[in-house]
Amino acid sequence: MTLAVVEGWNPLGGRPACSDDEIFELLTAAVFQARFRPAVVRARWPAIRRAFADFALATVAAWPDDRLDDLLAAEGMIRNPKKIRATLRNARDLQARSRQFGTAAAYLQSFGGDSEAMVRGIDTWAHYIGAPSIRWFAGMLAGGEVK
Repeated sequence: MTLAVVEGWNPLGGRPACSDDEIFELLTAAVFQARFRPAVVRARWPAIRRAFADFALATVAAWPDDRLDDLLAAEGMIRNPKKIRATLRNARDLQARSRQFGTAAAYLQSFGGDSEAMVRGIDTWAHYIGAPSIRWFAGMLAGGEVK
């Protein structure tokens, strides 16, 4: 049985994530690419990146949900309130795991290389993202190829 994985574009250019901020960027790419054509997300990524403070995890994690209207109005943003709200909440939840484990990478490594355990674990807290998108995210963490 082949497990479902969404198609996507890796905003890190195929290199491994090296920081909590880059892990957050990949997670956000997974959220935005779900049910969207990767080419659309790729074209808008510079604007999305600016709107989310270059994916500075600590910065975005401190933003309240009521920042949603400002983000929806950001030039070039994909104006999907569910994806934007999920990104704000995912930042807070990823940062909580980073603090608990020392880094987001340490949290992800706590699954011992079991990618399906990682998918199940992330699926318990991540917002507006399903298992196929989480599998894409897991594959991109180590510098997965663009599909």
